[in-house]
Amino acid sequence: MIAALLAALTGIVGLAVGRLWDTKSESTRWRRDQKTACYQRLAEEFQATYEAIRIVALTDSDSTSLQALIEHTRTGGFAAWDSAVAAIWLHGSAEVVASATQLDDAIGSLFCLAVERQLTTDDAWKQARTPAREALERFIESARRELDLPAVPVRLFTDASAHPPGSPT
Repeated sequence: MIAALLAALTGIVGLAVGRLWDTKSESTRWRRDQKTACYQRLAEEFQATYEAIRIVALTDSDSTSLQALIEHTRTGGFAAWDSAVAAIWLHGSAEVVASATQLDDAIGSLFCLAVERQLTTDDAWKQARTPAREALERFIESARRELDLPAVPVRLFTDASAHPPGSPT
């Protein structure tokens, strides 16, 4: 009888410990999935935001639609970007939040330069985009570290002059 009670008690304790373990594992997986989704979303939004800023920067100053384009980019073009940054602030580690904030600052500075009409040539654009590119690379590096992924070299928007002729850019 005591053996049967001990066996039943052991089974119940085993179920309880297993359930606690499953809950903890599921919670850890959920947090990692949230981080991964947030990090990916910011990287995706970077491309859309970057392209919107590039269009503003390289639009002819005499264009009648320039002011409307600037206002549209300012009011609507940054909504998804701001949402992606806020998600990082909620779910990211301290290192990733810091790198995302630096990236946000770099994007904001690039937009200001574009609006102030300081980036009207391809060469000026290529030079001014460097801090944003480097900030994105740091963000990706910190996100990969956070997710325990191996380090990989990330280079975005490299200039053709940095590559030998005939190589992909």
